[in-house]
Amino acid sequence: MQSGLGRTGYPFYFQALGLTPHLVALGKALGGGVPIGAALVGQEVADTVSYGDHGTTYGGNLLACRAALTVLGEIFDRGIAENVKRVAPAFEQRLRAIAAKHPIVKEVRGAGLMWGLELGRDAAPVVPAGLERGVIVNRTAETVVRLLPPYIITEAEALEALGRLDATLGAVGASS
Repeated sequence: MQSGLGRTGYPFYFQALGLTPHLVALGKALGGGVPIGAALVGQEVADTVSYGDHGTTYGGNLLACRAALTVLGEIFDRGIAENVKRVAPAFEQRLRAIAAKHPIVKEVRGAGLMWGLELGRDAAPVVPAGLERGVIVNRTAETVVRLLPPYIITEAEALEALGRLDATLGAVGASS
């Protein structure tokens, strides 16, 4: 659910891993913020369910379905997924270089435009320090800084944001 449609450079990240799931649940990303739910099932599962076996309070209404069709069109027909693939390599390269500079960063993980920095300490101070420097990040778990830049970010914008993250990590690391 967290990886969104196309955020990792693939419609679904399981494709990058070479996996074939039996069931894929879709939600927030499919509706672009409009509540919708969908389940994609493989043939093995499809052969075992009957009409009425699965339902959702977020599926099937006209607004949600139109929103989903619009989101899919924008991401996959109008070049947004291609932008993720274009920007992601430079983003990853710069992020890893920044992480290598800062001893508080223990691990970098992610793909496309979805990344996490595992810190060796509480990540909470990074959020306000980032805001002071004009970059928005989130803290997940206790020690993870999550980076979810917009799908439409340009390489120049990404590098500018990462420069601000670099300054943020420097300030937070110096204060420990």
